[in-house]
Amino acid sequence: MGAGMSMGEKKNELVLLEDAAEELATTGLRLLMLIREGTLVGIENDGEWRISRESLERLKCTGVAPPELKGCGAACTASNCGRH
Repeated sequence: MGAGMSMGEKKNELVLLEDAAEELATTGLRLLMLIREGTLVGIENDGEWRISRESLERLKCTGVAPPELKGCGAACTASNCGRH
């Protein structure tokens, strides 16, 4: 925690997408996918994504699982995706 930063401020801290990806040893694209599915909390402002420190810390506890190699989302209607 930074000097002079309270626990509440740390909890509300926003981390640049690139810094978060480096911290988690993954890619920015993977983090954007995690934001989209609701695993991470992120905001976009002027083309720059930031992720909440709180959601990053929570993800560190569970790990960054690789995306499924086969199939697609539950809403898919394609007959050739491997899930139907």
